Amino acid sequence: MATERSSNCREPKMTMQTSHGLLSTEDSLLLPDLPPEIIFQILPRLPVKSLLRFRCVSKSWRSLISQPQFVKTHLSLASKNTSYAHHRLILTGQYPPSTGVKSCSLYSILNEQSDTAVDLDCPLKGSRWRIMVVGCCDGLVCIAAGNEVCIWNPSTRKSKRLPNARMPYLFCRYGFGYDESIDDCKVVGFFSNSGAGCGDVKVKLYTSKTDWWRSILDSSDFIPWNDSGIYVKGALHCAPWGRSCQVIVSLDLAKEKFGEVLQPDYGDGHSQSMLAVVSGCLCVVRNYDGACVDVWMMKEYDRRESWIKLVVIPYGNLNYSPPLCILKNGEVLLHIQKRCVWTHLVRYNPKDVTFTYPTLHNCPSYFVAYPYIESLVLLDTLGFDCNTTS
Repeated sequence: MATERSSNCREPKMTMQTSHGLLSTEDSLLLPDLPPEIIFQILPRLPVKSLLRFRCVSKSWRSLISQPQFVKTHLSLASKNTSYAHHRLILTGQYPPSTGVKSCSLYSILNEQSDTAVDLDCPLKGSRWRIMVVGCCDGLVCIAAGNEVCIWNPSTRKSKRLPNARMPYLFCRYGFGYDESIDDCKVVGFFSNSGAGCGDVKVKLYTSKTDWWRSILDSSDFIPWNDSGIYVKGALHCAPWGRSCQVIVSLDLAKEKFGEVLQPDYGDGHSQSMLAVVSGCLCVVRNYDGACVDVWMMKEYDRRESWIKLVVIPYGNLNYSPPLCILKNGEVLLHIQKRCVWTHLVRYNPKDVTFTYPTLHNCPSYFVAYPYIESLVLLDTLGFDCNTTS
């Protein structure tokens, strides 16, 4: 006698087309009560770690999660998450031989006030040089150790080591960003045989499309590129050396042209400037000797009148880094510096002028932290032949 088929089981069906892609019968059998459109609303909101596992559910799920449009949607939702649920901090030791790289959850630091840093299998591990973070963009992290430069997605463990720029130099700085007009990752190198940005300066540009460096500037003019460039609105930015200088040097990655962005009208007082990007906006941190730290934000890019002062932080005999993030209630997460080394994270509440110190376990004694978004961005879709760290 034929057995009656369970009401929860379904007859095999052909793959069906949705607005987001193909969904096969095996998917409908796994999740019988969820329509495809609901699945496509849920998946882009999940953490990268979960999505990497879900690629093993079926061929169609793997295909969906790997689609460029899905990757962009996931990145966009993660970037707009104001609770920083998809953000992490990447930690690098400030001095050799502490060349390892670790990461921790920014969400845990902000909400649980503690986390344990985990070791990352960094593609430049083992270098005798200190590993430095050049910049973070769309979940990709550019790191450098000596003359070795690498673009890396810590979430997917994919990486690409760039060819040697073959430049003799005493001073070198790099900047990292993205040219949206042609979907191209770009790294800019500033090389000089004198001090930071002084004397003869050569600027070379690496693009993922060509996988090579080419010169874009060979000049004896002063280019005050004293740190890694801050990427905002398609351009790299650097704070000038001089205390009296009222401009920020910019380099448009699409046009490959230098420009200037006017700083706020600070009024009286001497200070040094540091740059940061917070919530997609260019920020300036002004350290006033022995007094306070001002954090300014440019709400509308390249409009001087749109600068606003976000917060004033009292010194307390400490130096502060640019903000790692700013919460909706106005609290700011920063580094504090003692005796010229970065040592702790600190959370400042401007409403009651209080400081709290999140606990971070298993981190280097002296470290630098950089925020990045976990993403599914694949280097091979940007023209790279990439490697996977074990």
